[in-house]
Amino acid sequence: MNYKNYQAVKKFDTLEAYLHHFSQTSMRNEIPGLLSFFFVQGQSLLPYVRIPTGDTHLDPRVHVFWIQPSRTGKSVAWNFIGDVMREAELDYELYSTGTDAGLIGSNKPVFDENGKPTGETETVKGLLAGQKGLNVDEGSIILTPNKHSQETVLYLQTACNAVGSGGNILTKPMKGDIIKCESMVSLWITTYPPKGVKEYVLTKGIFQRVLLYWSHWDMDMRQEVSNSRLSTFWKKPIETDLTKDDLYDYFKDTEKRVRDRLLNFAELTFTQWTEMNREEQEEIAQQYMWDMFTVEDDYETALYQSSDEIFDLLRNMSANMSEIVASFTPAIENYLAIISLHMAVLDKKWIITARHVDMAFDILLDLFKNLISWLEDSVEIGGNKGKEGKIHEDMLKVYNECTGYEIEGHGDGWKRQASLHQMYMSKVGVSKATVNRHFKDYASALFNRKMSGGRVYFRRKGAKNHD
Repeated sequence: MNYKNYQAVKKFDTLEAYLHHFSQTSMRNEIPGLLSFFFVQGQSLLPYVRIPTGDTHLDPRVHVFWIQPSRTGKSVAWNFIGDVMREAELDYELYSTGTDAGLIGSNKPVFDENGKPTGETETVKGLLAGQKGLNVDEGSIILTPNKHSQETVLYLQTACNAVGSGGNILTKPMKGDIIKCESMVSLWITTYPPKGVKEYVLTKGIFQRVLLYWSHWDMDMRQEVSNSRLSTFWKKPIETDLTKDDLYDYFKDTEKRVRDRLLNFAELTFTQWTEMNREEQEEIAQQYMWDMFTVEDDYETALYQSSDEIFDLLRNMSANMSEIVASFTPAIENYLAIISLHMAVLDKKWIITARHVDMAFDILLDLFKNLISWLEDSVEIGGNKGKEGKIHEDMLKVYNECTGYEIEGHGDGWKRQASLHQMYMSKVGVSKATVNRHFKDYASALFNRKMSGGRVYFRRKGAKNHD
C-alpha cells in the first residue's frame, strides 16, 4: 500500500503536505495518516453536511480501527492528530478506560453555597456525548470477553450510527433515572493485536462501521524505522511549501466555507445558527442536504464500477470466506460515498464527480484487500502445521499441477507465475491480494524465480535441468 500512488495524494497538495508532517511524527504509518486526514475533516464538516441515501442519510464522519504491534507509532500518531484538531479548533478527548457513567453521562446532585443538597440534579456529560474526535488508545480493552467490555462495544457501535438518524442516541438507566445523550464523536481506535482479535472482527458489529487497518511489523521493518529515526538526530525537519499552520488554517477555512454555504441556503446569520439548539440545527442540515452538494451524471456509474471490483474479489474466494467478507461490503459502500464527498471538499467543488469516486475507491480498495488478506490468513489456515507450513503445502500442490516450460539456457520445468497465481486462487479459495502476498512472502523458500520474455517463471529449488 504505497500512499504516493494514490490519485488523491498526487492531486491535492494539502493532502500530500499533511502526510509529510504526519510522517515526521509517526514513521512508516502513512495509511493511518491518510485516514486521519478524513477523520479530522469529517469533524469539521459534521454539523453542516448530510449525505442523502433513500429515505435516510449518512454523515461525513470517518471512524478508524487500527491494529498494529506495540511501539510502532500509534500513540505518537494521535499526538499529531490531537495537535491538528486543537489548532483547527475542533474538540477531542482520550478514552482509556471508564464506567458507563463516564461514557454516557450521569446526574449529580446540586449543592448550595453551604454545601447542602438543593434537591436538584445536573447532568454531567460523558465522553461519547457531543461532537469531538475520541481516541480509544489500546482498544484491546474493548476486546476482552467480559460484560463491561461488551457493553462498551455496543455504546461505541451506537455512536457510529448516522448523526440525526436517532440511532446515535445512547441511553442508560442509572439510579432510578434514564440518561440520554446524542453522540457525534468520530472514533479513532488503536490496539496491538490481542489474542482472539480476529474472532471479534468477525462477530462484533462495530467492525462493520469503521475503516479497519491492520499491519504487521517484522524485525526488518522495525530496523528500517529505527534507522530512519536515527537519521533525524540533530537535523532540522524537511520543509514543505505548506506548513503545519497552513494545514490548521485549511481545516478552519473548510469548516467556514461549508458552514457559510448552508447558512446562505437557510438564509441565516452565524449568530442565529449558534442560538439554535441541536434539533433545530439538525433539521436545517437535513433540509438542505440535497442542495449542499450535488453529483454529476457519471457519479452513479462510477459507484457501480467500484462495486463490480469489490464483488469480483469475493467471487474468487472460498464460499465460507466470501460470506464472511461480504458482511463488510456495506461499510465500504457507505465510506465510498463519504470519502467521495471528502474528495470534493478537498477539490473545493460542490459537485461530486466520478473522479472523486475513483480517488476514494483507490484508497478503499486497498483497505478492503488488506482486510481480506488478514482474515484469510486467520480463517483458512488449518491443522497443526502452522501458517507457513500450510502455505508451502498449498503452493507445492498448485505447482505440481501447472504446465512446465523450458527457458533457453536455464532448462525446463519452469511454471508461469500467472498460472500459479490463478490456480492457487482457485484451489485454495483466497483473493488475488492474498495470493500476491503469499508468493511475495513465502515462495522464495521453495522456488527459484526467473524473468523471460516479459513473463515471470518459478521452478522448485533443487530441480534438475534437462536441456
